[in-house]
Amino acid sequence: MSTRSFQDYAPGTVIPRGEGTLVVGERLSRGGFGSVYACADEWGSPLRLRVLWPISRSYENVREGWLEQVEEVRRAGHPRLVHLYEGFDHDGFFHLVTERWEHRLDSAVLEAGEGGPRWLGLIAGPVLCALDHLHRAGYAHFNLHPGNVFLTASPGALAAGEGAVKLGGFAVTRLLGKVDVLNLLVARWLVPPEYLIPSELGRQMDHRVDVYQAGLLLLALLQGSLPRYTFEETVAGEPARAARELGSPALARALAPKVEDRCGSARELWRALAGEGVVSAAAVA
Repeated sequence: MSTRSFQDYAPGTVIPRGEGTLVVGERLSRGGFGSVYACADEWGSPLRLRVLWPISRSYENVREGWLEQVEEVRRAGHPRLVHLYEGFDHDGFFHLVTERWEHRLDSAVLEAGEGGPRWLGLIAGPVLCALDHLHRAGYAHFNLHPGNVFLTASPGALAAGEGAVKLGGFAVTRLLGKVDVLNLLVARWLVPPEYLIPSELGRQMDHRVDVYQAGLLLLALLQGSLPRYTFEETVAGEPARAARELGSPALARALAPKVEDRCGSARELWRALAGEGVVSAAAVA
């Protein structure tokens, strides 16, 4: 059983993989599930490398699941999903190689003091489109937040119609039939109400967790800052109340504490937002 802590790669580190290599560039982020780096293969192709480490379980216990997960997400590929090229072991840690992206939504937009209805309109469509595809393919994301939404161009270029918005961060993505509710490892403010009080708010953990988390993400864009709700506020419906006060019944419904009161799908939320004039109604016909 591996108990070592991961030591961040220095720029220029060469990692063998199959018949080729990866050259590590600067570290872009470090979070609860791993570190992300710029990298390139031996051909000079610009890529991203994510090194994952297990939370609460040994690497040996999660390795096979991660290898299976890579193939699952690859099979569910879509233009609105960050493309996974491969996953492999190296030095006792799991490595994911993905397509290149330039900016994360949290740092490029929210931490820069941006937000409001314009950004809600720019991000809602691509993110809900990605979720709709995942759900129709039989998967749930379960870790949807601004740090897992990526921009292939600068915020200014994106607002001008250039680049794309893509959903990534597949560390806990699962087939809907393989959801392990005892190991839902996400930030406290992302935990859905039904996980906290299943007897009252809903006993089933399914794709509507993603709908709830999408509501939180879009609420953050509308507010211009990350919501940090406590468990008590989550159960009491504080996120839904905030959405209503900001004039979005659609987001309030996505954030309903009771699963049965929530939007039933990403597409349903998309259509509700179109009814509020946030997104184009023609795109969701």
